[in-house]
Amino acid sequence: MSCFSRPERVGRDGFLRLVFERRDGRTVLTKRRFTLPLQALEPSRLPDGSLYTMMLNPTGGTFGGDRLRTEIVLGAGTHVVLTTPSATKVYRAPDQPARCETEIVLGKNAILEFLPDHLIPHPGAALRQRFDVTMEHGSCAIVYDAMAAGRIGRGERWKFRELSSEISIRVEGTPQYLSRASLIPESRPLHGLGVMEGFDYMGSIIAIRDRSRTTTEDIKPIDAAISATDGVWGGATALAANGFVAKFLASSARALNVAMLSGWSAARMQLIGLPRFDLRKL
Repeated sequence: MSCFSRPERVGRDGFLRLVFERRDGRTVLTKRRFTLPLQALEPSRLPDGSLYTMMLNPTGGTFGGDRLRTEIVLGAGTHVVLTTPSATKVYRAPDQPARCETEIVLGKNAILEFLPDHLIPHPGAALRQRFDVTMEHGSCAIVYDAMAAGRIGRGERWKFRELSSEISIRVEGTPQYLSRASLIPESRPLHGLGVMEGFDYMGSIIAIRDRSRTTTEDIKPIDAAISATDGVWGGATALAANGFVAKFLASSARALNVAMLSGWSAARMQLIGLPRFDLRKL
């Protein structure tokens, strides 16, 4: 069965919807619907009671013209960790860019840990993505976002056409974090001062918990964990309310992953009070 929306359009329409609820004191996946090239595997239960769910694209990557939409609902009191098995490859787009939209809704006191691997844009790739999180009273979200300059092992730095991204997080309708970026190598050099500073990878961790108060002293362990990583330059800062954001540049994929794991581990302990577990990312 073809997933093309119209024969004259290049690209596939992928859809993923996951709904989690709390039943008998545990988080359970109650609805799972997907259309390739999006898919989600059966979740695993962690010792802390949360569900660990792997999202994937069995086609191997995102192509020009793809329109991919993900909807995730975390019911009240649920705790879900979402990740991917590997980096997401973004392939050449001869015409229309790929478009990816993700919308996540957190119910009261729900906890989301969203930890996908980084994007790898290939030469000629074009991607526009939007990520929206809506949080209710007492909920918590730890969100990771990262990218590479290209296929570094092949020497393909900044060969993609466009990589545009918007991340929006709101708590009870009030904006807490908004980031917009549009990277177009042809229009502006990205490797130099003020952008990538000669590094090949860039990552961000946004951590927000409603009704929390994060101070400079609170984020010192997180800042130290990231800045102490070999091959990484960056750190963390407190938001105006309810959390912090960490941004960092890395010289290699391994350094990027180490910084992510260190920052996520510190954020998990700070906001959730739980130690990290093995994501098997190294």
